[in-house]
Amino acid sequence: MKASIKIIIIFFFMSVSLMAQKDKKGKGKEKVDETIYATVDQKAVFNEGDNALQSLIKKNTSMPASLKEGSSLKCPVKLTIDQTGKLTDAVIDGAASACADCDKEAVRVSKTLVGFTPAKLKGKNVKSYLVVNVDFFKEVKEDPDASSTSRKKKMVWD
Repeated sequence: MKASIKIIIIFFFMSVSLMAQKDKKGKGKEKVDETIYATVDQKAVFNEGDNALQSLIKKNTSMPASLKEGSSLKCPVKLTIDQTGKLTDAVIDGAASACADCDKEAVRVSKTLVGFTPAKLKGKNVKSYLVVNVDFFKEVKEDPDASSTSRKKKMVWD
């Protein structure tokens, strides 16, 4: 008999503690949609346009010393844009490129970007991905002394 009363009291306190976790209206906390959408009705865009985005990236990108002369490289960066248009994350999209320093620089530059319009799905702003390409091109530097010596050699052979 005493054991059954103890069990009833334990269940009573458990039910009271469960009811105390609900708000005044009897509902639990509102769920926040943390889904990051890859497919949306209208993708996130840079407010000033794609050309301005590429110009800003090019202006703020510094050329890594480890990139070989005469080589070009494209680093796709996957940006996460939240419901308010704020950039929340930037990572290399897919496999790392041949230049690890270029990947780091691409992510660094991408994290400085601000001013996005969020993606829309069924008329609501949603968190989504946006992929931007950061291009690297290192020109071959010609040695001015080397070209003058070749002329001298050419003159000798003539």
